[in-house]
Amino acid sequence: MPQTALPQIETAERCRHLLSKGLYINAGLPKGQEAAGDGNFWCAHTQTIYGPDHSHCTPNHCTNPLRSCYEAP
Repeated sequence: MPQTALPQIETAERCRHLLSKGLYINAGLPKGQEAAGDGNFWCAHTQTIYGPDHSHCTPNHCTNPLRSCYEAP
């Protein structure tokens, strides 16, 4: 049975202020390889799970360039 490639979904880049534990643990690993990541995110501006605009900080929410606090990487 021939294998077919899955379609790639284009996503916007995450805000430069979105942080997660995985960013620190996985630093220096080859691209595509991850050691860990707990899925918890926070904003570098507020140091909470909410951004300066009082919305949640998640990879889905923090790719929206229409958010007032969004900054491209």
